[in-house]
Amino acid sequence: MTRASSPPSQDITHKKPEDVLKPEHVEAYETLHKDIWDRLTHMNTNLTILEKIQNFPFRHIYPRQANIFWTMVYWNFLYISIVFLYQLTADGPDEHTLTGFRNRILKEDWLKPSEKQEYRKRLRSTKLDKRLKPIRAKIEKMRHNVIAHRLLDSGRARMTHVEGVTLAELRQVYEDVEKLFHACSFGVQYISNFYIGGTIGGKPVKEDIDELLDLILEHSYWLNEPERMKDFWPAMRQRMSHEELAELNEFRSKFGMPEV
Repeated sequence: MTRASSPPSQDITHKKPEDVLKPEHVEAYETLHKDIWDRLTHMNTNLTILEKIQNFPFRHIYPRQANIFWTMVYWNFLYISIVFLYQLTADGPDEHTLTGFRNRILKEDWLKPSEKQEYRKRLRSTKLDKRLKPIRAKIEKMRHNVIAHRLLDSGRARMTHVEGVTLAELRQVYEDVEKLFHACSFGVQYISNFYIGGTIGGKPVKEDIDELLDLILEHSYWLNEPERMKDFWPAMRQRMSHEELAELNEFRSKFGMPEV
């Protein structure tokens, strides 16, 4: 995270903390702000990795019962992502949450009097999306009833039913949360992902998760089946759907392999 300059813009997020806050609250603000930024970065990176795993053709490479490692990686990342999202938006007097941080800046009189109106205006335009409330409720139930505890249904000897949360839903809630975080960020430019991109020699830097997945894919039987089963491939190809063939050719093209 780097400090941004203070342009003549009236947007409060472009102003430095010392221009917005009373001097005695700047240090506390920066400490609490960094803690939330760290968690958002961890959270966003988790989702990035989960999305890459979800879009990888594991079903063609390992039998389901043999794909233990990547299945465990996926679910562990998913569970910790649910925990991070819950702890960022939960309500509690002693919990350092994003919503609590947002309110503390205003209610504990951290702001200079000249900045209160602008801050309130920013908050009105960046409220957590009410349409995502059902998803946030599912996240809370997953955290309470599946991850942190395993509760029985009204004391009966059966588990409480909990509706699952999809990766796409977690991404929606994350982006909504980061929008609110931006409204509480003064005079900083931040990147909320450990994968920051970039180039070397004019070529994009390859991320470690992509390198690892590519190693699995490049030498997989599925990707190389047309060459390994050359004599039988024409008949095998006839039994494939258009979608299956298109998927195979899409991944083959990544490695400069000919279309089949």
